[in-house]
Amino acid sequence: MIDGTAELGLKLPAPAVTPDEIEQLVAVLDRAAKEPTVTEPGRRKRPPGWLYAEEIAERMGMLADESLDQAVRWVRKIASAAAPAVVSFPGSPGYKLWQHCTVEEIDHCIEAFESQGRDMIKRAVLYRQAYHRRFRGARQDSTTPAAAPTLVP
Repeated sequence: MIDGTAELGLKLPAPAVTPDEIEQLVAVLDRAAKEPTVTEPGRRKRPPGWLYAEEIAERMGMLADESLDQAVRWVRKIASAAAPAVVSFPGSPGYKLWQHCTVEEIDHCIEAFESQGRDMIKRAVLYRQAYHRRFRGARQDSTTPAAAPTLVP
């Protein structure tokens, strides 16, 4: 018998991050903050205390069981669950513990998220406006594709 959930279009929830995984990530970042910053050949230079997701995955032993892409996605998920203790933001040089961040790094983090939020809201408004221009007053069935909106500078 074939599992019927595929036919129903159900999406199963992703596995939850465990407290042990958060604890392990915090320990990796805490150790990294105390190490001298050494840029290995072929790697990007990073500021002190910051680790890239790839480095974290390697230090957490994830690469033995998963592909690099899967491990990096899982590091992101753990870091997200550990916020605000673990700091990472759009354009950040990786991941760092809050307790080791400078005031400037925290300010930059907050500003980056606020800026990203404003940009996302602007984009949502543009899509909503295009949607209303396209469908307001016009009766169309749900199978009719939406026309591309006019580009406005």
